[in-house]
Amino acid sequence: MVMNRLNIVCAEYGGDRNIGLDEFSVLFDEEPSLQEVKETFNVFDVNKDGFIDATELQRVMCSLDLKEGCELEECRRMIRAFDENGDGLINFNEFVKFMEKCFC
Repeated sequence: MVMNRLNIVCAEYGGDRNIGLDEFSVLFDEEPSLQEVKETFNVFDVNKDGFIDATELQRVMCSLDLKEGCELEECRRMIRAFDENGDGLINFNEFVKFMEKCFC
C-alpha cells in the first residue's frame, strides 16, 4: 500500500515515478495512521532487523533519485539528526518522531 502511494522505483516494488522528499507529506490525504507509518518504516528497513541504518537509507534515497542523499556519509548525517540514543540507527520510535515533524 505505502509503496504504491510512494511510487518508489526499485526492483522489488516497481513503479514509474520518482518523488522528492518535499512531496513526501502530501502523499497522504491526512496525517498517516500508525499502520501506514509502520509500513513506511518497513520500506526502509530492508533486512527487517527493526532499525534503519545508513546503507538502507541510502538505498531508498537513491531509488528516489535524490543525488544529495546517495552518498553514504550524507545518509549517516541524516540519521544522526534523528538518532536520539546515538547508536547510528533509526529505530521505529525515532522514525515516528521524524514523521510527526513532517506533519507539524
